[in-house]
Amino acid sequence: MSGTLFATVKEELQSVHQMIKEQLTIKAGHLGNYAHLEFAPPDPVIRPALVILVARFYRCFSPRVLSLGAIIQFIFMASQIHSRIPEGPEPGIEPQDPRDGTQFPVLVGDYLYGKFFTSLCDANLVTYLRPLTEIIALIHEGGILHKRNLLAITENPELFNEIVRLENAELMAGAAKLAADLAGASQWEQACLQDFGLALGMVYGLTRRGIYDQRVIKYSETALKALEKLPERPEKALLEKLLRVSGSADQSSIRMVV
Repeated sequence: MSGTLFATVKEELQSVHQMIKEQLTIKAGHLGNYAHLEFAPPDPVIRPALVILVARFYRCFSPRVLSLGAIIQFIFMASQIHSRIPEGPEPGIEPQDPRDGTQFPVLVGDYLYGKFFTSLCDANLVTYLRPLTEIIALIHEGGILHKRNLLAITENPELFNEIVRLENAELMAGAAKLAADLAGASQWEQACLQDFGLALGMVYGLTRRGIYDQRVIKYSETALKALEKLPERPEKALLEKLLRVSGSADQSSIRMVV
């Protein structure tokens, strides 16, 4: 199923991947030498695929869609790098690998946030600066909640859900809404796709954390109800497949197609 899903947007995903790849080498070398850039198989593809599929729903094939996919991925990568940074090195001990320290990963994360902003300018998408920076703030708010409540989140489902929403779902919601806006969708349809993206992000975020209970079923149903409001087009079925793959226990089946 995932093979068919991503084969549909293979060329676009390759273009997004290339855009990102071109920004990962600087004068000091590849950024992977200074921060861990390894991500699980779903993460390099799922957010750009969401942007592309939503835009395709409205027959939008603009290069700006690919730029938006890369921008969303830059935000994800930067936030992940920052979230992995340890509290601090042990006194008197310097990590042998700079990727395991604090200073270099902070700089790489900040660099990628800078690339998110310059990519907005290059693609003439500066109008999306405010909503995207608000999402970045929400992601880091979730990170603060997470770090402050490490021992309590498994015992507090409401807090757990809130952290997943902030750290995972808001970026997917924004990706779907902005892609719909870029493609010329109505305000009502943008709201439907934002609801879909938020529920998709909850499903993905919960299952990535090993949760497969009634919450996943609830958010899957919410996402499907949002999709039901939209016209019947081939991309609608693909978005539904994206949802089902995101809620699968075997997310390793979602692989990059570049």
